[in-house]
Order: sequence, then C-alpha cells, then structure tokens
Amino acid sequence: MAVDPLIELRNVNKYYGELHVLRDIDLTVGKGEVVVVIGPSGSGKSTLCRTINRLETIESGTITLDGRPLPAEGKALARLRAEVGMVFQSFNLFAHRTVLQNVSLAQVKVRGRGRQEADRRSRELLDRVGLLNQADKYPAQLSGGQQQRVAIARALAMEPKAMLFDEPTSALDPEMINEVLEVMRQLAREGMTMVVVTHEMGFARASANRVVFMADGRIVEDRSPDEFFTDPRSDRAKDFLSKILKH
Repeated sequence: MAVDPLIELRNVNKYYGELHVLRDIDLTVGKGEVVVVIGPSGSGKSTLCRTINRLETIESGTITLDGRPLPAEGKALARLRAEVGMVFQSFNLFAHRTVLQNVSLAQVKVRGRGRQEADRRSRELLDRVGLLNQADKYPAQLSGGQQQRVAIARALAMEPKAMLFDEPTSALDPEMINEVLEVMRQLAREGMTMVVVTHEMGFARASANRVVFMADGRIVEDRSPDEFFTDPRSDRAKDFLSKILKH
C-alpha cells in the first residue's frame, strides 16, 4: 500500500433518485499510483471517477485530495479542478480555437500565466504527446485519437497532482486507441497519479499498480493486476473476465 495517500474516499454514497449508484465506497490512491477501475456497464465506475473532482456530488461520506476535503463550489473548486486533470470519453475541445489555444486557455485563465509562457508550455506538452506539428490546426481537422491526445496535453498543462481518465478510448476507432494508451503508459512510467476507468485490459495489466473491480455500485475487488487477472476471487469478477477475455 502506498505510504502517501493522495486521493481518499471514505464510505461514499451516491444516489440518482432511488438508484443507489455508489454504495459505501472506500478507496485510497497513493501518490504515483495508477489505479484502473473496471467492471460491467452501470457498475458506477464513471460516477466514481467524476466524484473525485466533484463533477458529481455525493450524498454521504468524505473525499479528500492531498489531505484536504473537496470544496463545495466557487474559486476553491476551480482550483481543485486544476489540481485534478480530467480526460473524458468525448474530447470537449473548443471547436473555434486552435489546438495551441485549447491547451493554453486554462493556463492563462485559471493559473494566471502570461500568454507567451502558456504557449511555450503548451508546445512542450504537444511535443510530448506527438502533436507539436498540429498546433495551429482546429480540432475538427484532427483524428479522434489526436483530439484525445490534445485533451490529455490540456489537462497536463495545469500541472495536476492527479489525472482522471473516464473511458478515454471508448469513442475512438480501434486503430487510434493505441496512440492514446501509449501517452497514458508514458505518464504512468513517469509516476503520474492516475485513476483510469477503461475497458482496455491490456493497459490494466501492464500499467496499473492496482485493479479495482466494481459491480452494482460496490468495490468488489481491489488487487494487483496479476492477482486479479490470474485468480479473481469473486464470482462477479470471474464472470466479467470470462466474457471479456474471450474476445
């Protein structure tokens, strides 16, 4: 277990009306850990991911980031969202701004950087995700895989303490998935703290420190990838793996 917890969820419950989507969730993510969250559709994975930067509110329990409880709203919440980068299924880029402007915008608005410094940092990050040569294009001129890599660069530009990925490859064509996973694998190797909701079992096996398996709003297993994939303990996990590993 990592000594230094960065993200902690304690006894977290979340409802949509009558539907109990997160049930007594306890989860600790240590600094530099990569935790991959998997499970069947509707198990609460994305909701869990979105509670960590308060895109979803919770009914009970506590969530702390780096020892501090999540702020409810206002400037403190905006600051928190800068500390926790988020990459979604859809790329959420601004269509009328260039790639470079997309990556620089929040640095100027939220971090208060000068435009030149922000652009310099943006170019470094675009280079890191292999897209420096696309800096002056608009999102619509890029492939889905390229847009998602821009979205990752944009999140990294805020120098977050942790990165959340909510099914970052599920909207992509198969041939584009790997270019996004490669950027994520590189981040994992560099020690970025990551919570990744994904269907990509190869990524879970190779890059995760821990696999968290969810079903029906609960965490059913929380183990190393080796243990989880070779010897799942619960029937739910066995069933899930038998379905997906056949393909």
